[in-house]
Amino acid sequence: MQARQRVAGAVAALVLGAGGLLTAAPPAAAAPSSETALSCSAQLITGSAGHKGANIRCTGGSFTGVIDCQRTDTGYTYRHFGNRAGSGGTSTVWCDLTARVIYAGGTPS
Repeated sequence: MQARQRVAGAVAALVLGAGGLLTAAPPAAAAPSSETALSCSAQLITGSAGHKGANIRCTGGSFTGVIDCQRTDTGYTYRHFGNRAGSGGTSTVWCDLTARVIYAGGTPS
């Protein structure tokens, strides 16, 4: 019985100690939003088979090109992502054959 009380006391002390450490930890600093740091431009392009796409160029950090495509036969809208590129680089993104680009931009990556 005495051994159980010692174990229970030790566990309680550890739990209280750990709880104190958790509550004493300073709050994490918020990371600056890299999304606001990007400045992007897009050039619409047409592929050899007639499919539409965009060359997206951004500065301010690494990024991935993003386009929203809308099918011309059904009106269905979907999103495609291009390659990851460094600041000043180009990310190329394509829609399917029966779609057009309705938005082109970059997202931090």
